[in-house]
Amino acid sequence: MNSLMKVLLSIMIAATLGMGLAGCEADGDSDSSGGGGNAVGNIADQDADGVPDSVDNCPANSNAMQEDLDGDGIGDVCDDDRDGDGVDNDADNCPLLANDSQEDADGDGVGDACDMDNDQDKDGTDDGVDNCPATFNPEQGDVDGDGKGDVCDDDSDGDGVDDANDNCAFTANNDQADTDTDGVGDVCEDDRDGDTVLDDVDNCLSLPNTDQSDIDLDTVGDVCDEDRDGDGVDNDGTDSSDNCPDTANNDQLDLDGDGIGNVCDDDFDGEVDLTDTDGDGVIDSEDNCPEIANEDQADDDGDGIGNVCDDNGFTCSADSTFKQLTSADYTAEGDSLGGLFEFGVCLGCSVENADSVIDGSNASYAQVNLGLALGGLLSNTRHSGAYVAVDAKDPANDISETIVGFVVSDPAASLVSLELLGDFVSILFINDGEIVHEVKRIEAHLLGLSLLGLGANTDQRFIAALAPSDVSFDSIQLNYGGVLNLNKTLRVHDVCVGSPSF
Repeated sequence: MNSLMKVLLSIMIAATLGMGLAGCEADGDSDSSGGGGNAVGNIADQDADGVPDSVDNCPANSNAMQEDLDGDGIGDVCDDDRDGDGVDNDADNCPLLANDSQEDADGDGVGDACDMDNDQDKDGTDDGVDNCPATFNPEQGDVDGDGKGDVCDDDSDGDGVDDANDNCAFTANNDQADTDTDGVGDVCEDDRDGDTVLDDVDNCLSLPNTDQSDIDLDTVGDVCDEDRDGDGVDNDGTDSSDNCPDTANNDQLDLDGDGIGNVCDDDFDGEVDLTDTDGDGVIDSEDNCPEIANEDQADDDGDGIGNVCDDNGFTCSADSTFKQLTSADYTAEGDSLGGLFEFGVCLGCSVENADSVIDGSNASYAQVNLGLALGGLLSNTRHSGAYVAVDAKDPANDISETIVGFVVSDPAASLVSLELLGDFVSILFINDGEIVHEVKRIEAHLLGLSLLGLGANTDQRFIAALAPSDVSFDSIQLNYGGVLNLNKTLRVHDVCVGSPSF
């Protein structure tokens, strides 16, 4: 059995070898019929990438796709500078994108040219979507929606006015309206009229009215309400005006025909004296200062005498309604009035420290001394005595305030003093050396006697006068004297001017 198997195995091996030899012929050998065959040469492809070495741009590195980013004939897999920007791959921060400058704004080692997460201003927003890539603005504010962030937009609100000159840089307002002229435009101001009342509760947005007065309670402040009392008749109508604008009277009854409605006329039947000497709208019988205009009738100390003429209720300082005239703009002088050939005689009359009236201090004073002043009966404004005057250094510097006056007091040091038709105090208004207006006999006494200083008015008081409105003046003078004054003294502390709001 074993012998048979060996024979069969030998036969199969021999047959196999024979078939193999029959199918294989050496290259170049002629077949049995004598026909000649073509020779096939070996093609060099050392990297076995299927591209012959002769055309392979990287013959030693397999790169069947033959990529050549910079087109220099050297395949990327063996090119030391794939993007051809002059910077070798191992040092290039963008090896696949030419960037010879190697800029890297965020310093992350990836060049700006290929950095998909570049944030040069480091505000957390990539430059590609940052509306101000070079200026830090993490909130990306863009009020006018023009694609340029507010922090780098010259006109943030797009109203045509540059931010540098725009009084509301982030709210469009090409009209630049600014009612209270405080430099903040109305559209972005909480208090556009500057009256300290915020717009959301202000009953008159465009006109200052701190008191928010609203007579007819219609939520429209009186200062901007065309019909303050709500009676259906306008305060100042085109054809007619309300004859009682602050008191409702739609019937407009006016019995005495004086233009003042009965409901607000103290004398609607024409029998009451309506004299208003100072023209402030308050009749003398009810005016707490009938000779000096004070429509508001302010009386701080409640003594029934208005502030503008109250001996004890007056303030003259840099921070008050009435301001001191000072040596910065004015000069001061003082001297006696009267002489043998003038309107009277004044012996021992003098003025000490005239400059004290313009030194800005209420404590100091110029002292007017009258030894014996006698005469002056024929002069209403320049009786025998002495004067104190202030004069503008620049003649063009006219005084424009509506009320002027002198802060004065009386010392209590005299052993005895006497006046007969004395203590006349007059105020003269002078322009370029010429008297243009006079207010006569502000204070006067028929007869007065003081012993050991008793009865002297040592409190400071304000002797005021309403300035003329029809002439200009640059100098104010106070005359102190009378028909007879013996051993009289007056202290003048300040010269003050002001324009109270009536």
